[in-house]
Amino acid sequence: MNPSKKQYSAEFKEQALAKVYSRGKRTIQTIADESNLSIHTLKNWMKSTTTVSGPLTASV
Repeated sequence: MNPSKKQYSAEFKEQALAKVYSRGKRTIQTIADESNLSIHTLKNWMKSTTTVSGPLTASV
């Protein structure tokens, strides 16, 4: 494993993705900045989520 690679909990990923899918007019970059994530990390999570089970729906 790469020692500099960050590990994120499943809960954190779910929360970040929920923010993305319910972001309204905000950009993905804005959500990434607010979550202290790279936009590339967030987009990779989005890709892996949509290929497995379709887009997440935010539970409100």
